[in-house]
This record gives sequence, C-alpha cells and structure tokens, in this order.
Amino acid sequence: MYTVWSYGLICNHCQQEFIFWDVGRDEKPSVKESKIKKEFNCPHCNSLLKKRNLKRTQRYPVAIGYKCCGHRLKESCVPLDSFDHHLIDSIESSLIPENLWFPQNKIPVGVNTRQPISAGINTIDQCYTHRALYAMAFLWNEASNWPDKEIREKLLFTLTSLYQRVTVFSEFRFWGGSGNTANFNVPTIMNEQNVFQTFQRKAATISWYFRESAHIPRTVQVSTQSACSLSQLPNKSIDYVFTDPPFGSNINYSEMNLIWESWLQQWTDNTEEAIVNSVQGKSYEDYQNLLTKAFMEIKRVLKDKSWLTVAFHNSSEKVWMVIQKALADAGFEIKGTQIFDKKHGTFKMFVSDNAVGYDLILHCQKIDNIQLYPQKNIQINQNNDQIVQQNIIKFIKKYLAQEKKFY
Repeated sequence: MYTVWSYGLICNHCQQEFIFWDVGRDEKPSVKESKIKKEFNCPHCNSLLKKRNLKRTQRYPVAIGYKCCGHRLKESCVPLDSFDHHLIDSIESSLIPENLWFPQNKIPVGVNTRQPISAGINTIDQCYTHRALYAMAFLWNEASNWPDKEIREKLLFTLTSLYQRVTVFSEFRFWGGSGNTANFNVPTIMNEQNVFQTFQRKAATISWYFRESAHIPRTVQVSTQSACSLSQLPNKSIDYVFTDPPFGSNINYSEMNLIWESWLQQWTDNTEEAIVNSVQGKSYEDYQNLLTKAFMEIKRVLKDKSWLTVAFHNSSEKVWMVIQKALADAGFEIKGTQIFDKKHGTFKMFVSDNAVGYDLILHCQKIDNIQLYPQKNIQINQNNDQIVQQNIIKFIKKYLAQEKKFY
C-alpha cells in the first residue's frame, strides 16, 4: 500500500548520522494519539536534540505498509525485508522509458517554494520518488492517449486530483494514508503511496459522482481569467454572486498550483492574483487594491440591489479591515454575517492564529451611493474571543432589524 521513507539526520554534538524513524516516533496504543517527536536523544551520544536544528542527509526506506489475507484484510506496517530492499534498488536504478513524458521544469522562487528548494528539490520531477514518477508518467501517457475524448478528460482530471498525495510532500501518518496540505513542507518522515492504488481509489470516487449525480439539463459557463476583468459579462446582467477570495497571505494559490500546472503545461498569470506575497512584491495595500478592483467588477455586472456573498477566513485584524474597506470602496454594504462551521469546535478557533475551523460569511448588497462601512462594528479582537462574538451578534441583530426581509 505504501512505503515509509525517513531522512537521516546529523547530530550537532557528535556529528554522527542516524535515521530519524528509529528515534523520532512516539507510538501509543491508539494511532490517533501517536505522534512524531520534536525533541529526542541522539542514539550515539544521548544528547538531547531538537529536530528543527538538525541537518538532513538523505531519505531511507524504513517500513512497508500492506494488507494481508486472512479472515479480514488487516493493515500492517513492518520493516523492509531483503526482497523489499532489492525491489527498491532495482527500481531506483532503472530508467524511465523515453516515450513516457514527465515535467522537469525548474521550481521558481516563492514564499512556499522556499521549503523544497532549501531541501534540494529544485525541479518538479524531484517532487516524486523515482518509482512514483515512473508510475505517474505511465498513467499520464495512458490518459493523454485515450481514444475517447470524454473519458480522456476524466482520466486526466482524476490524475490531477491526486495532487500532493503521491509526492515527497506526503507526510507519514500513523493511521495510514496521506493528506493534501496547502504548503510544500518536506516532511522528515514521508509516506510514498502506491500510485496505482491511489489513482484507483480516486477514480472510483469520481466515477461514483458521475454515476449517481442528478442528470438534469443545465447551462454552465466556465472561464479562467482575472476577476478584475469580467469583460464577457454585460452590465447589470447577474442576479447573485458567491465568491471565496484569497485570505491575505494564508495560501499562495499560484505557487500551490505549480505541480499540476507543470503536468498540464498551463501556467497561472499571477499579475492580478489578490494575495499578500513578498516574492511577488504584493503588500496589504496591493491586496486591498486588487480586491477592490474585483469587487467593482462584481458590482458592475450585478443587477441593482442584488446580493454578493463573500466567504472569508483570516484571524488577522489587518486583513479583516482590508476586506471590509475593499467592499465599501467598491460599493457594497455588509447587511449580515454568518459563521460557517466547517469543523465542530469553539468560537475561539475563528480568531486564533492559523485557525481552520470557521469561515465568516458576509452577505453584501449592491448600493447606489458608495459610503464607508462602519468598521468598528465587527472588529476582530485577538485577545478576547467573547468580545468578538458579542460584536458579531450585535451586528447581525442590528441589520436583521433594519432588513426584516433578509434571512
């Protein structure tokens, strides 16, 4: 099912190499309680070490995850035997056939791409183990040359949906599997998924959707463009807009698209990407200006008195003030808010640094006369989540009282 790889580390006291897997696991009876240690003792000199301060050497295969036959298939994770080592060595030394194309473009310098570059990963093909790259190149070739165009597009869609699960950015988890995270962190212990099984699971999910979803006539237009210029849409032609803009510097989307844009050979023009990004030279002011420009386009295409809903999530008060001002300057008035609970938890999750539990949903109406929105009504207070909650409740009650028809 998967192979676990661990980096070797150099002790900064005795200068001896050791494999992190051997000392860095804090395993509990419950896999959900097990975790990777941040501090541990050197196996050579017994010095207390912090993982983040140690130099990495290379990746070593340390365990195999598999399911074995029996009354019920049971998953196990065990050390490699001689057969496993021989198989990996033979694959590592083999060449990928010339007819199997794979991307080898250079990884550009960015906010998130600094992580792989600093780990010695400089090109897209280096984002994969040799075995995973071979498998991906094979599947990409099969999908790209599928004779039925409709099936071909679905196959390529399935492959692109694998995203980071089959790369060296896939972090080992004690309970198996791997996750897609919005960064390029190179984990000290990584999980090399079986690419064919991962593709098969994803294909089964996507095919289930196509099979079970309602087949009703509908007209949909999809475009890929800057939100700052919706030139194909006439003035006052749209009834309602829902948008989920970037949240300050939380996720650098054009950077995180890099892996699959490299396979597709289609690249994002990030000139008008509305984010805060030091490498692109975009400040909070630039972020605000781009958001305002996009919201002004939305106002242009919306019918009079129509509604815009904005999903927003950032615990920074500065970013929160930016989006309020951008909406006001573009000609929208925030009429109400809701908290969208993606994961059950406390209200504090919304105002905590790097919180992931809540999105704030802003219901905005297009207004004729642009007037600055009274920002003090929904200020985010990092130190007192109770005040934040009270402010939002007061805000909702106030506007519900004014707009009795709004619900």
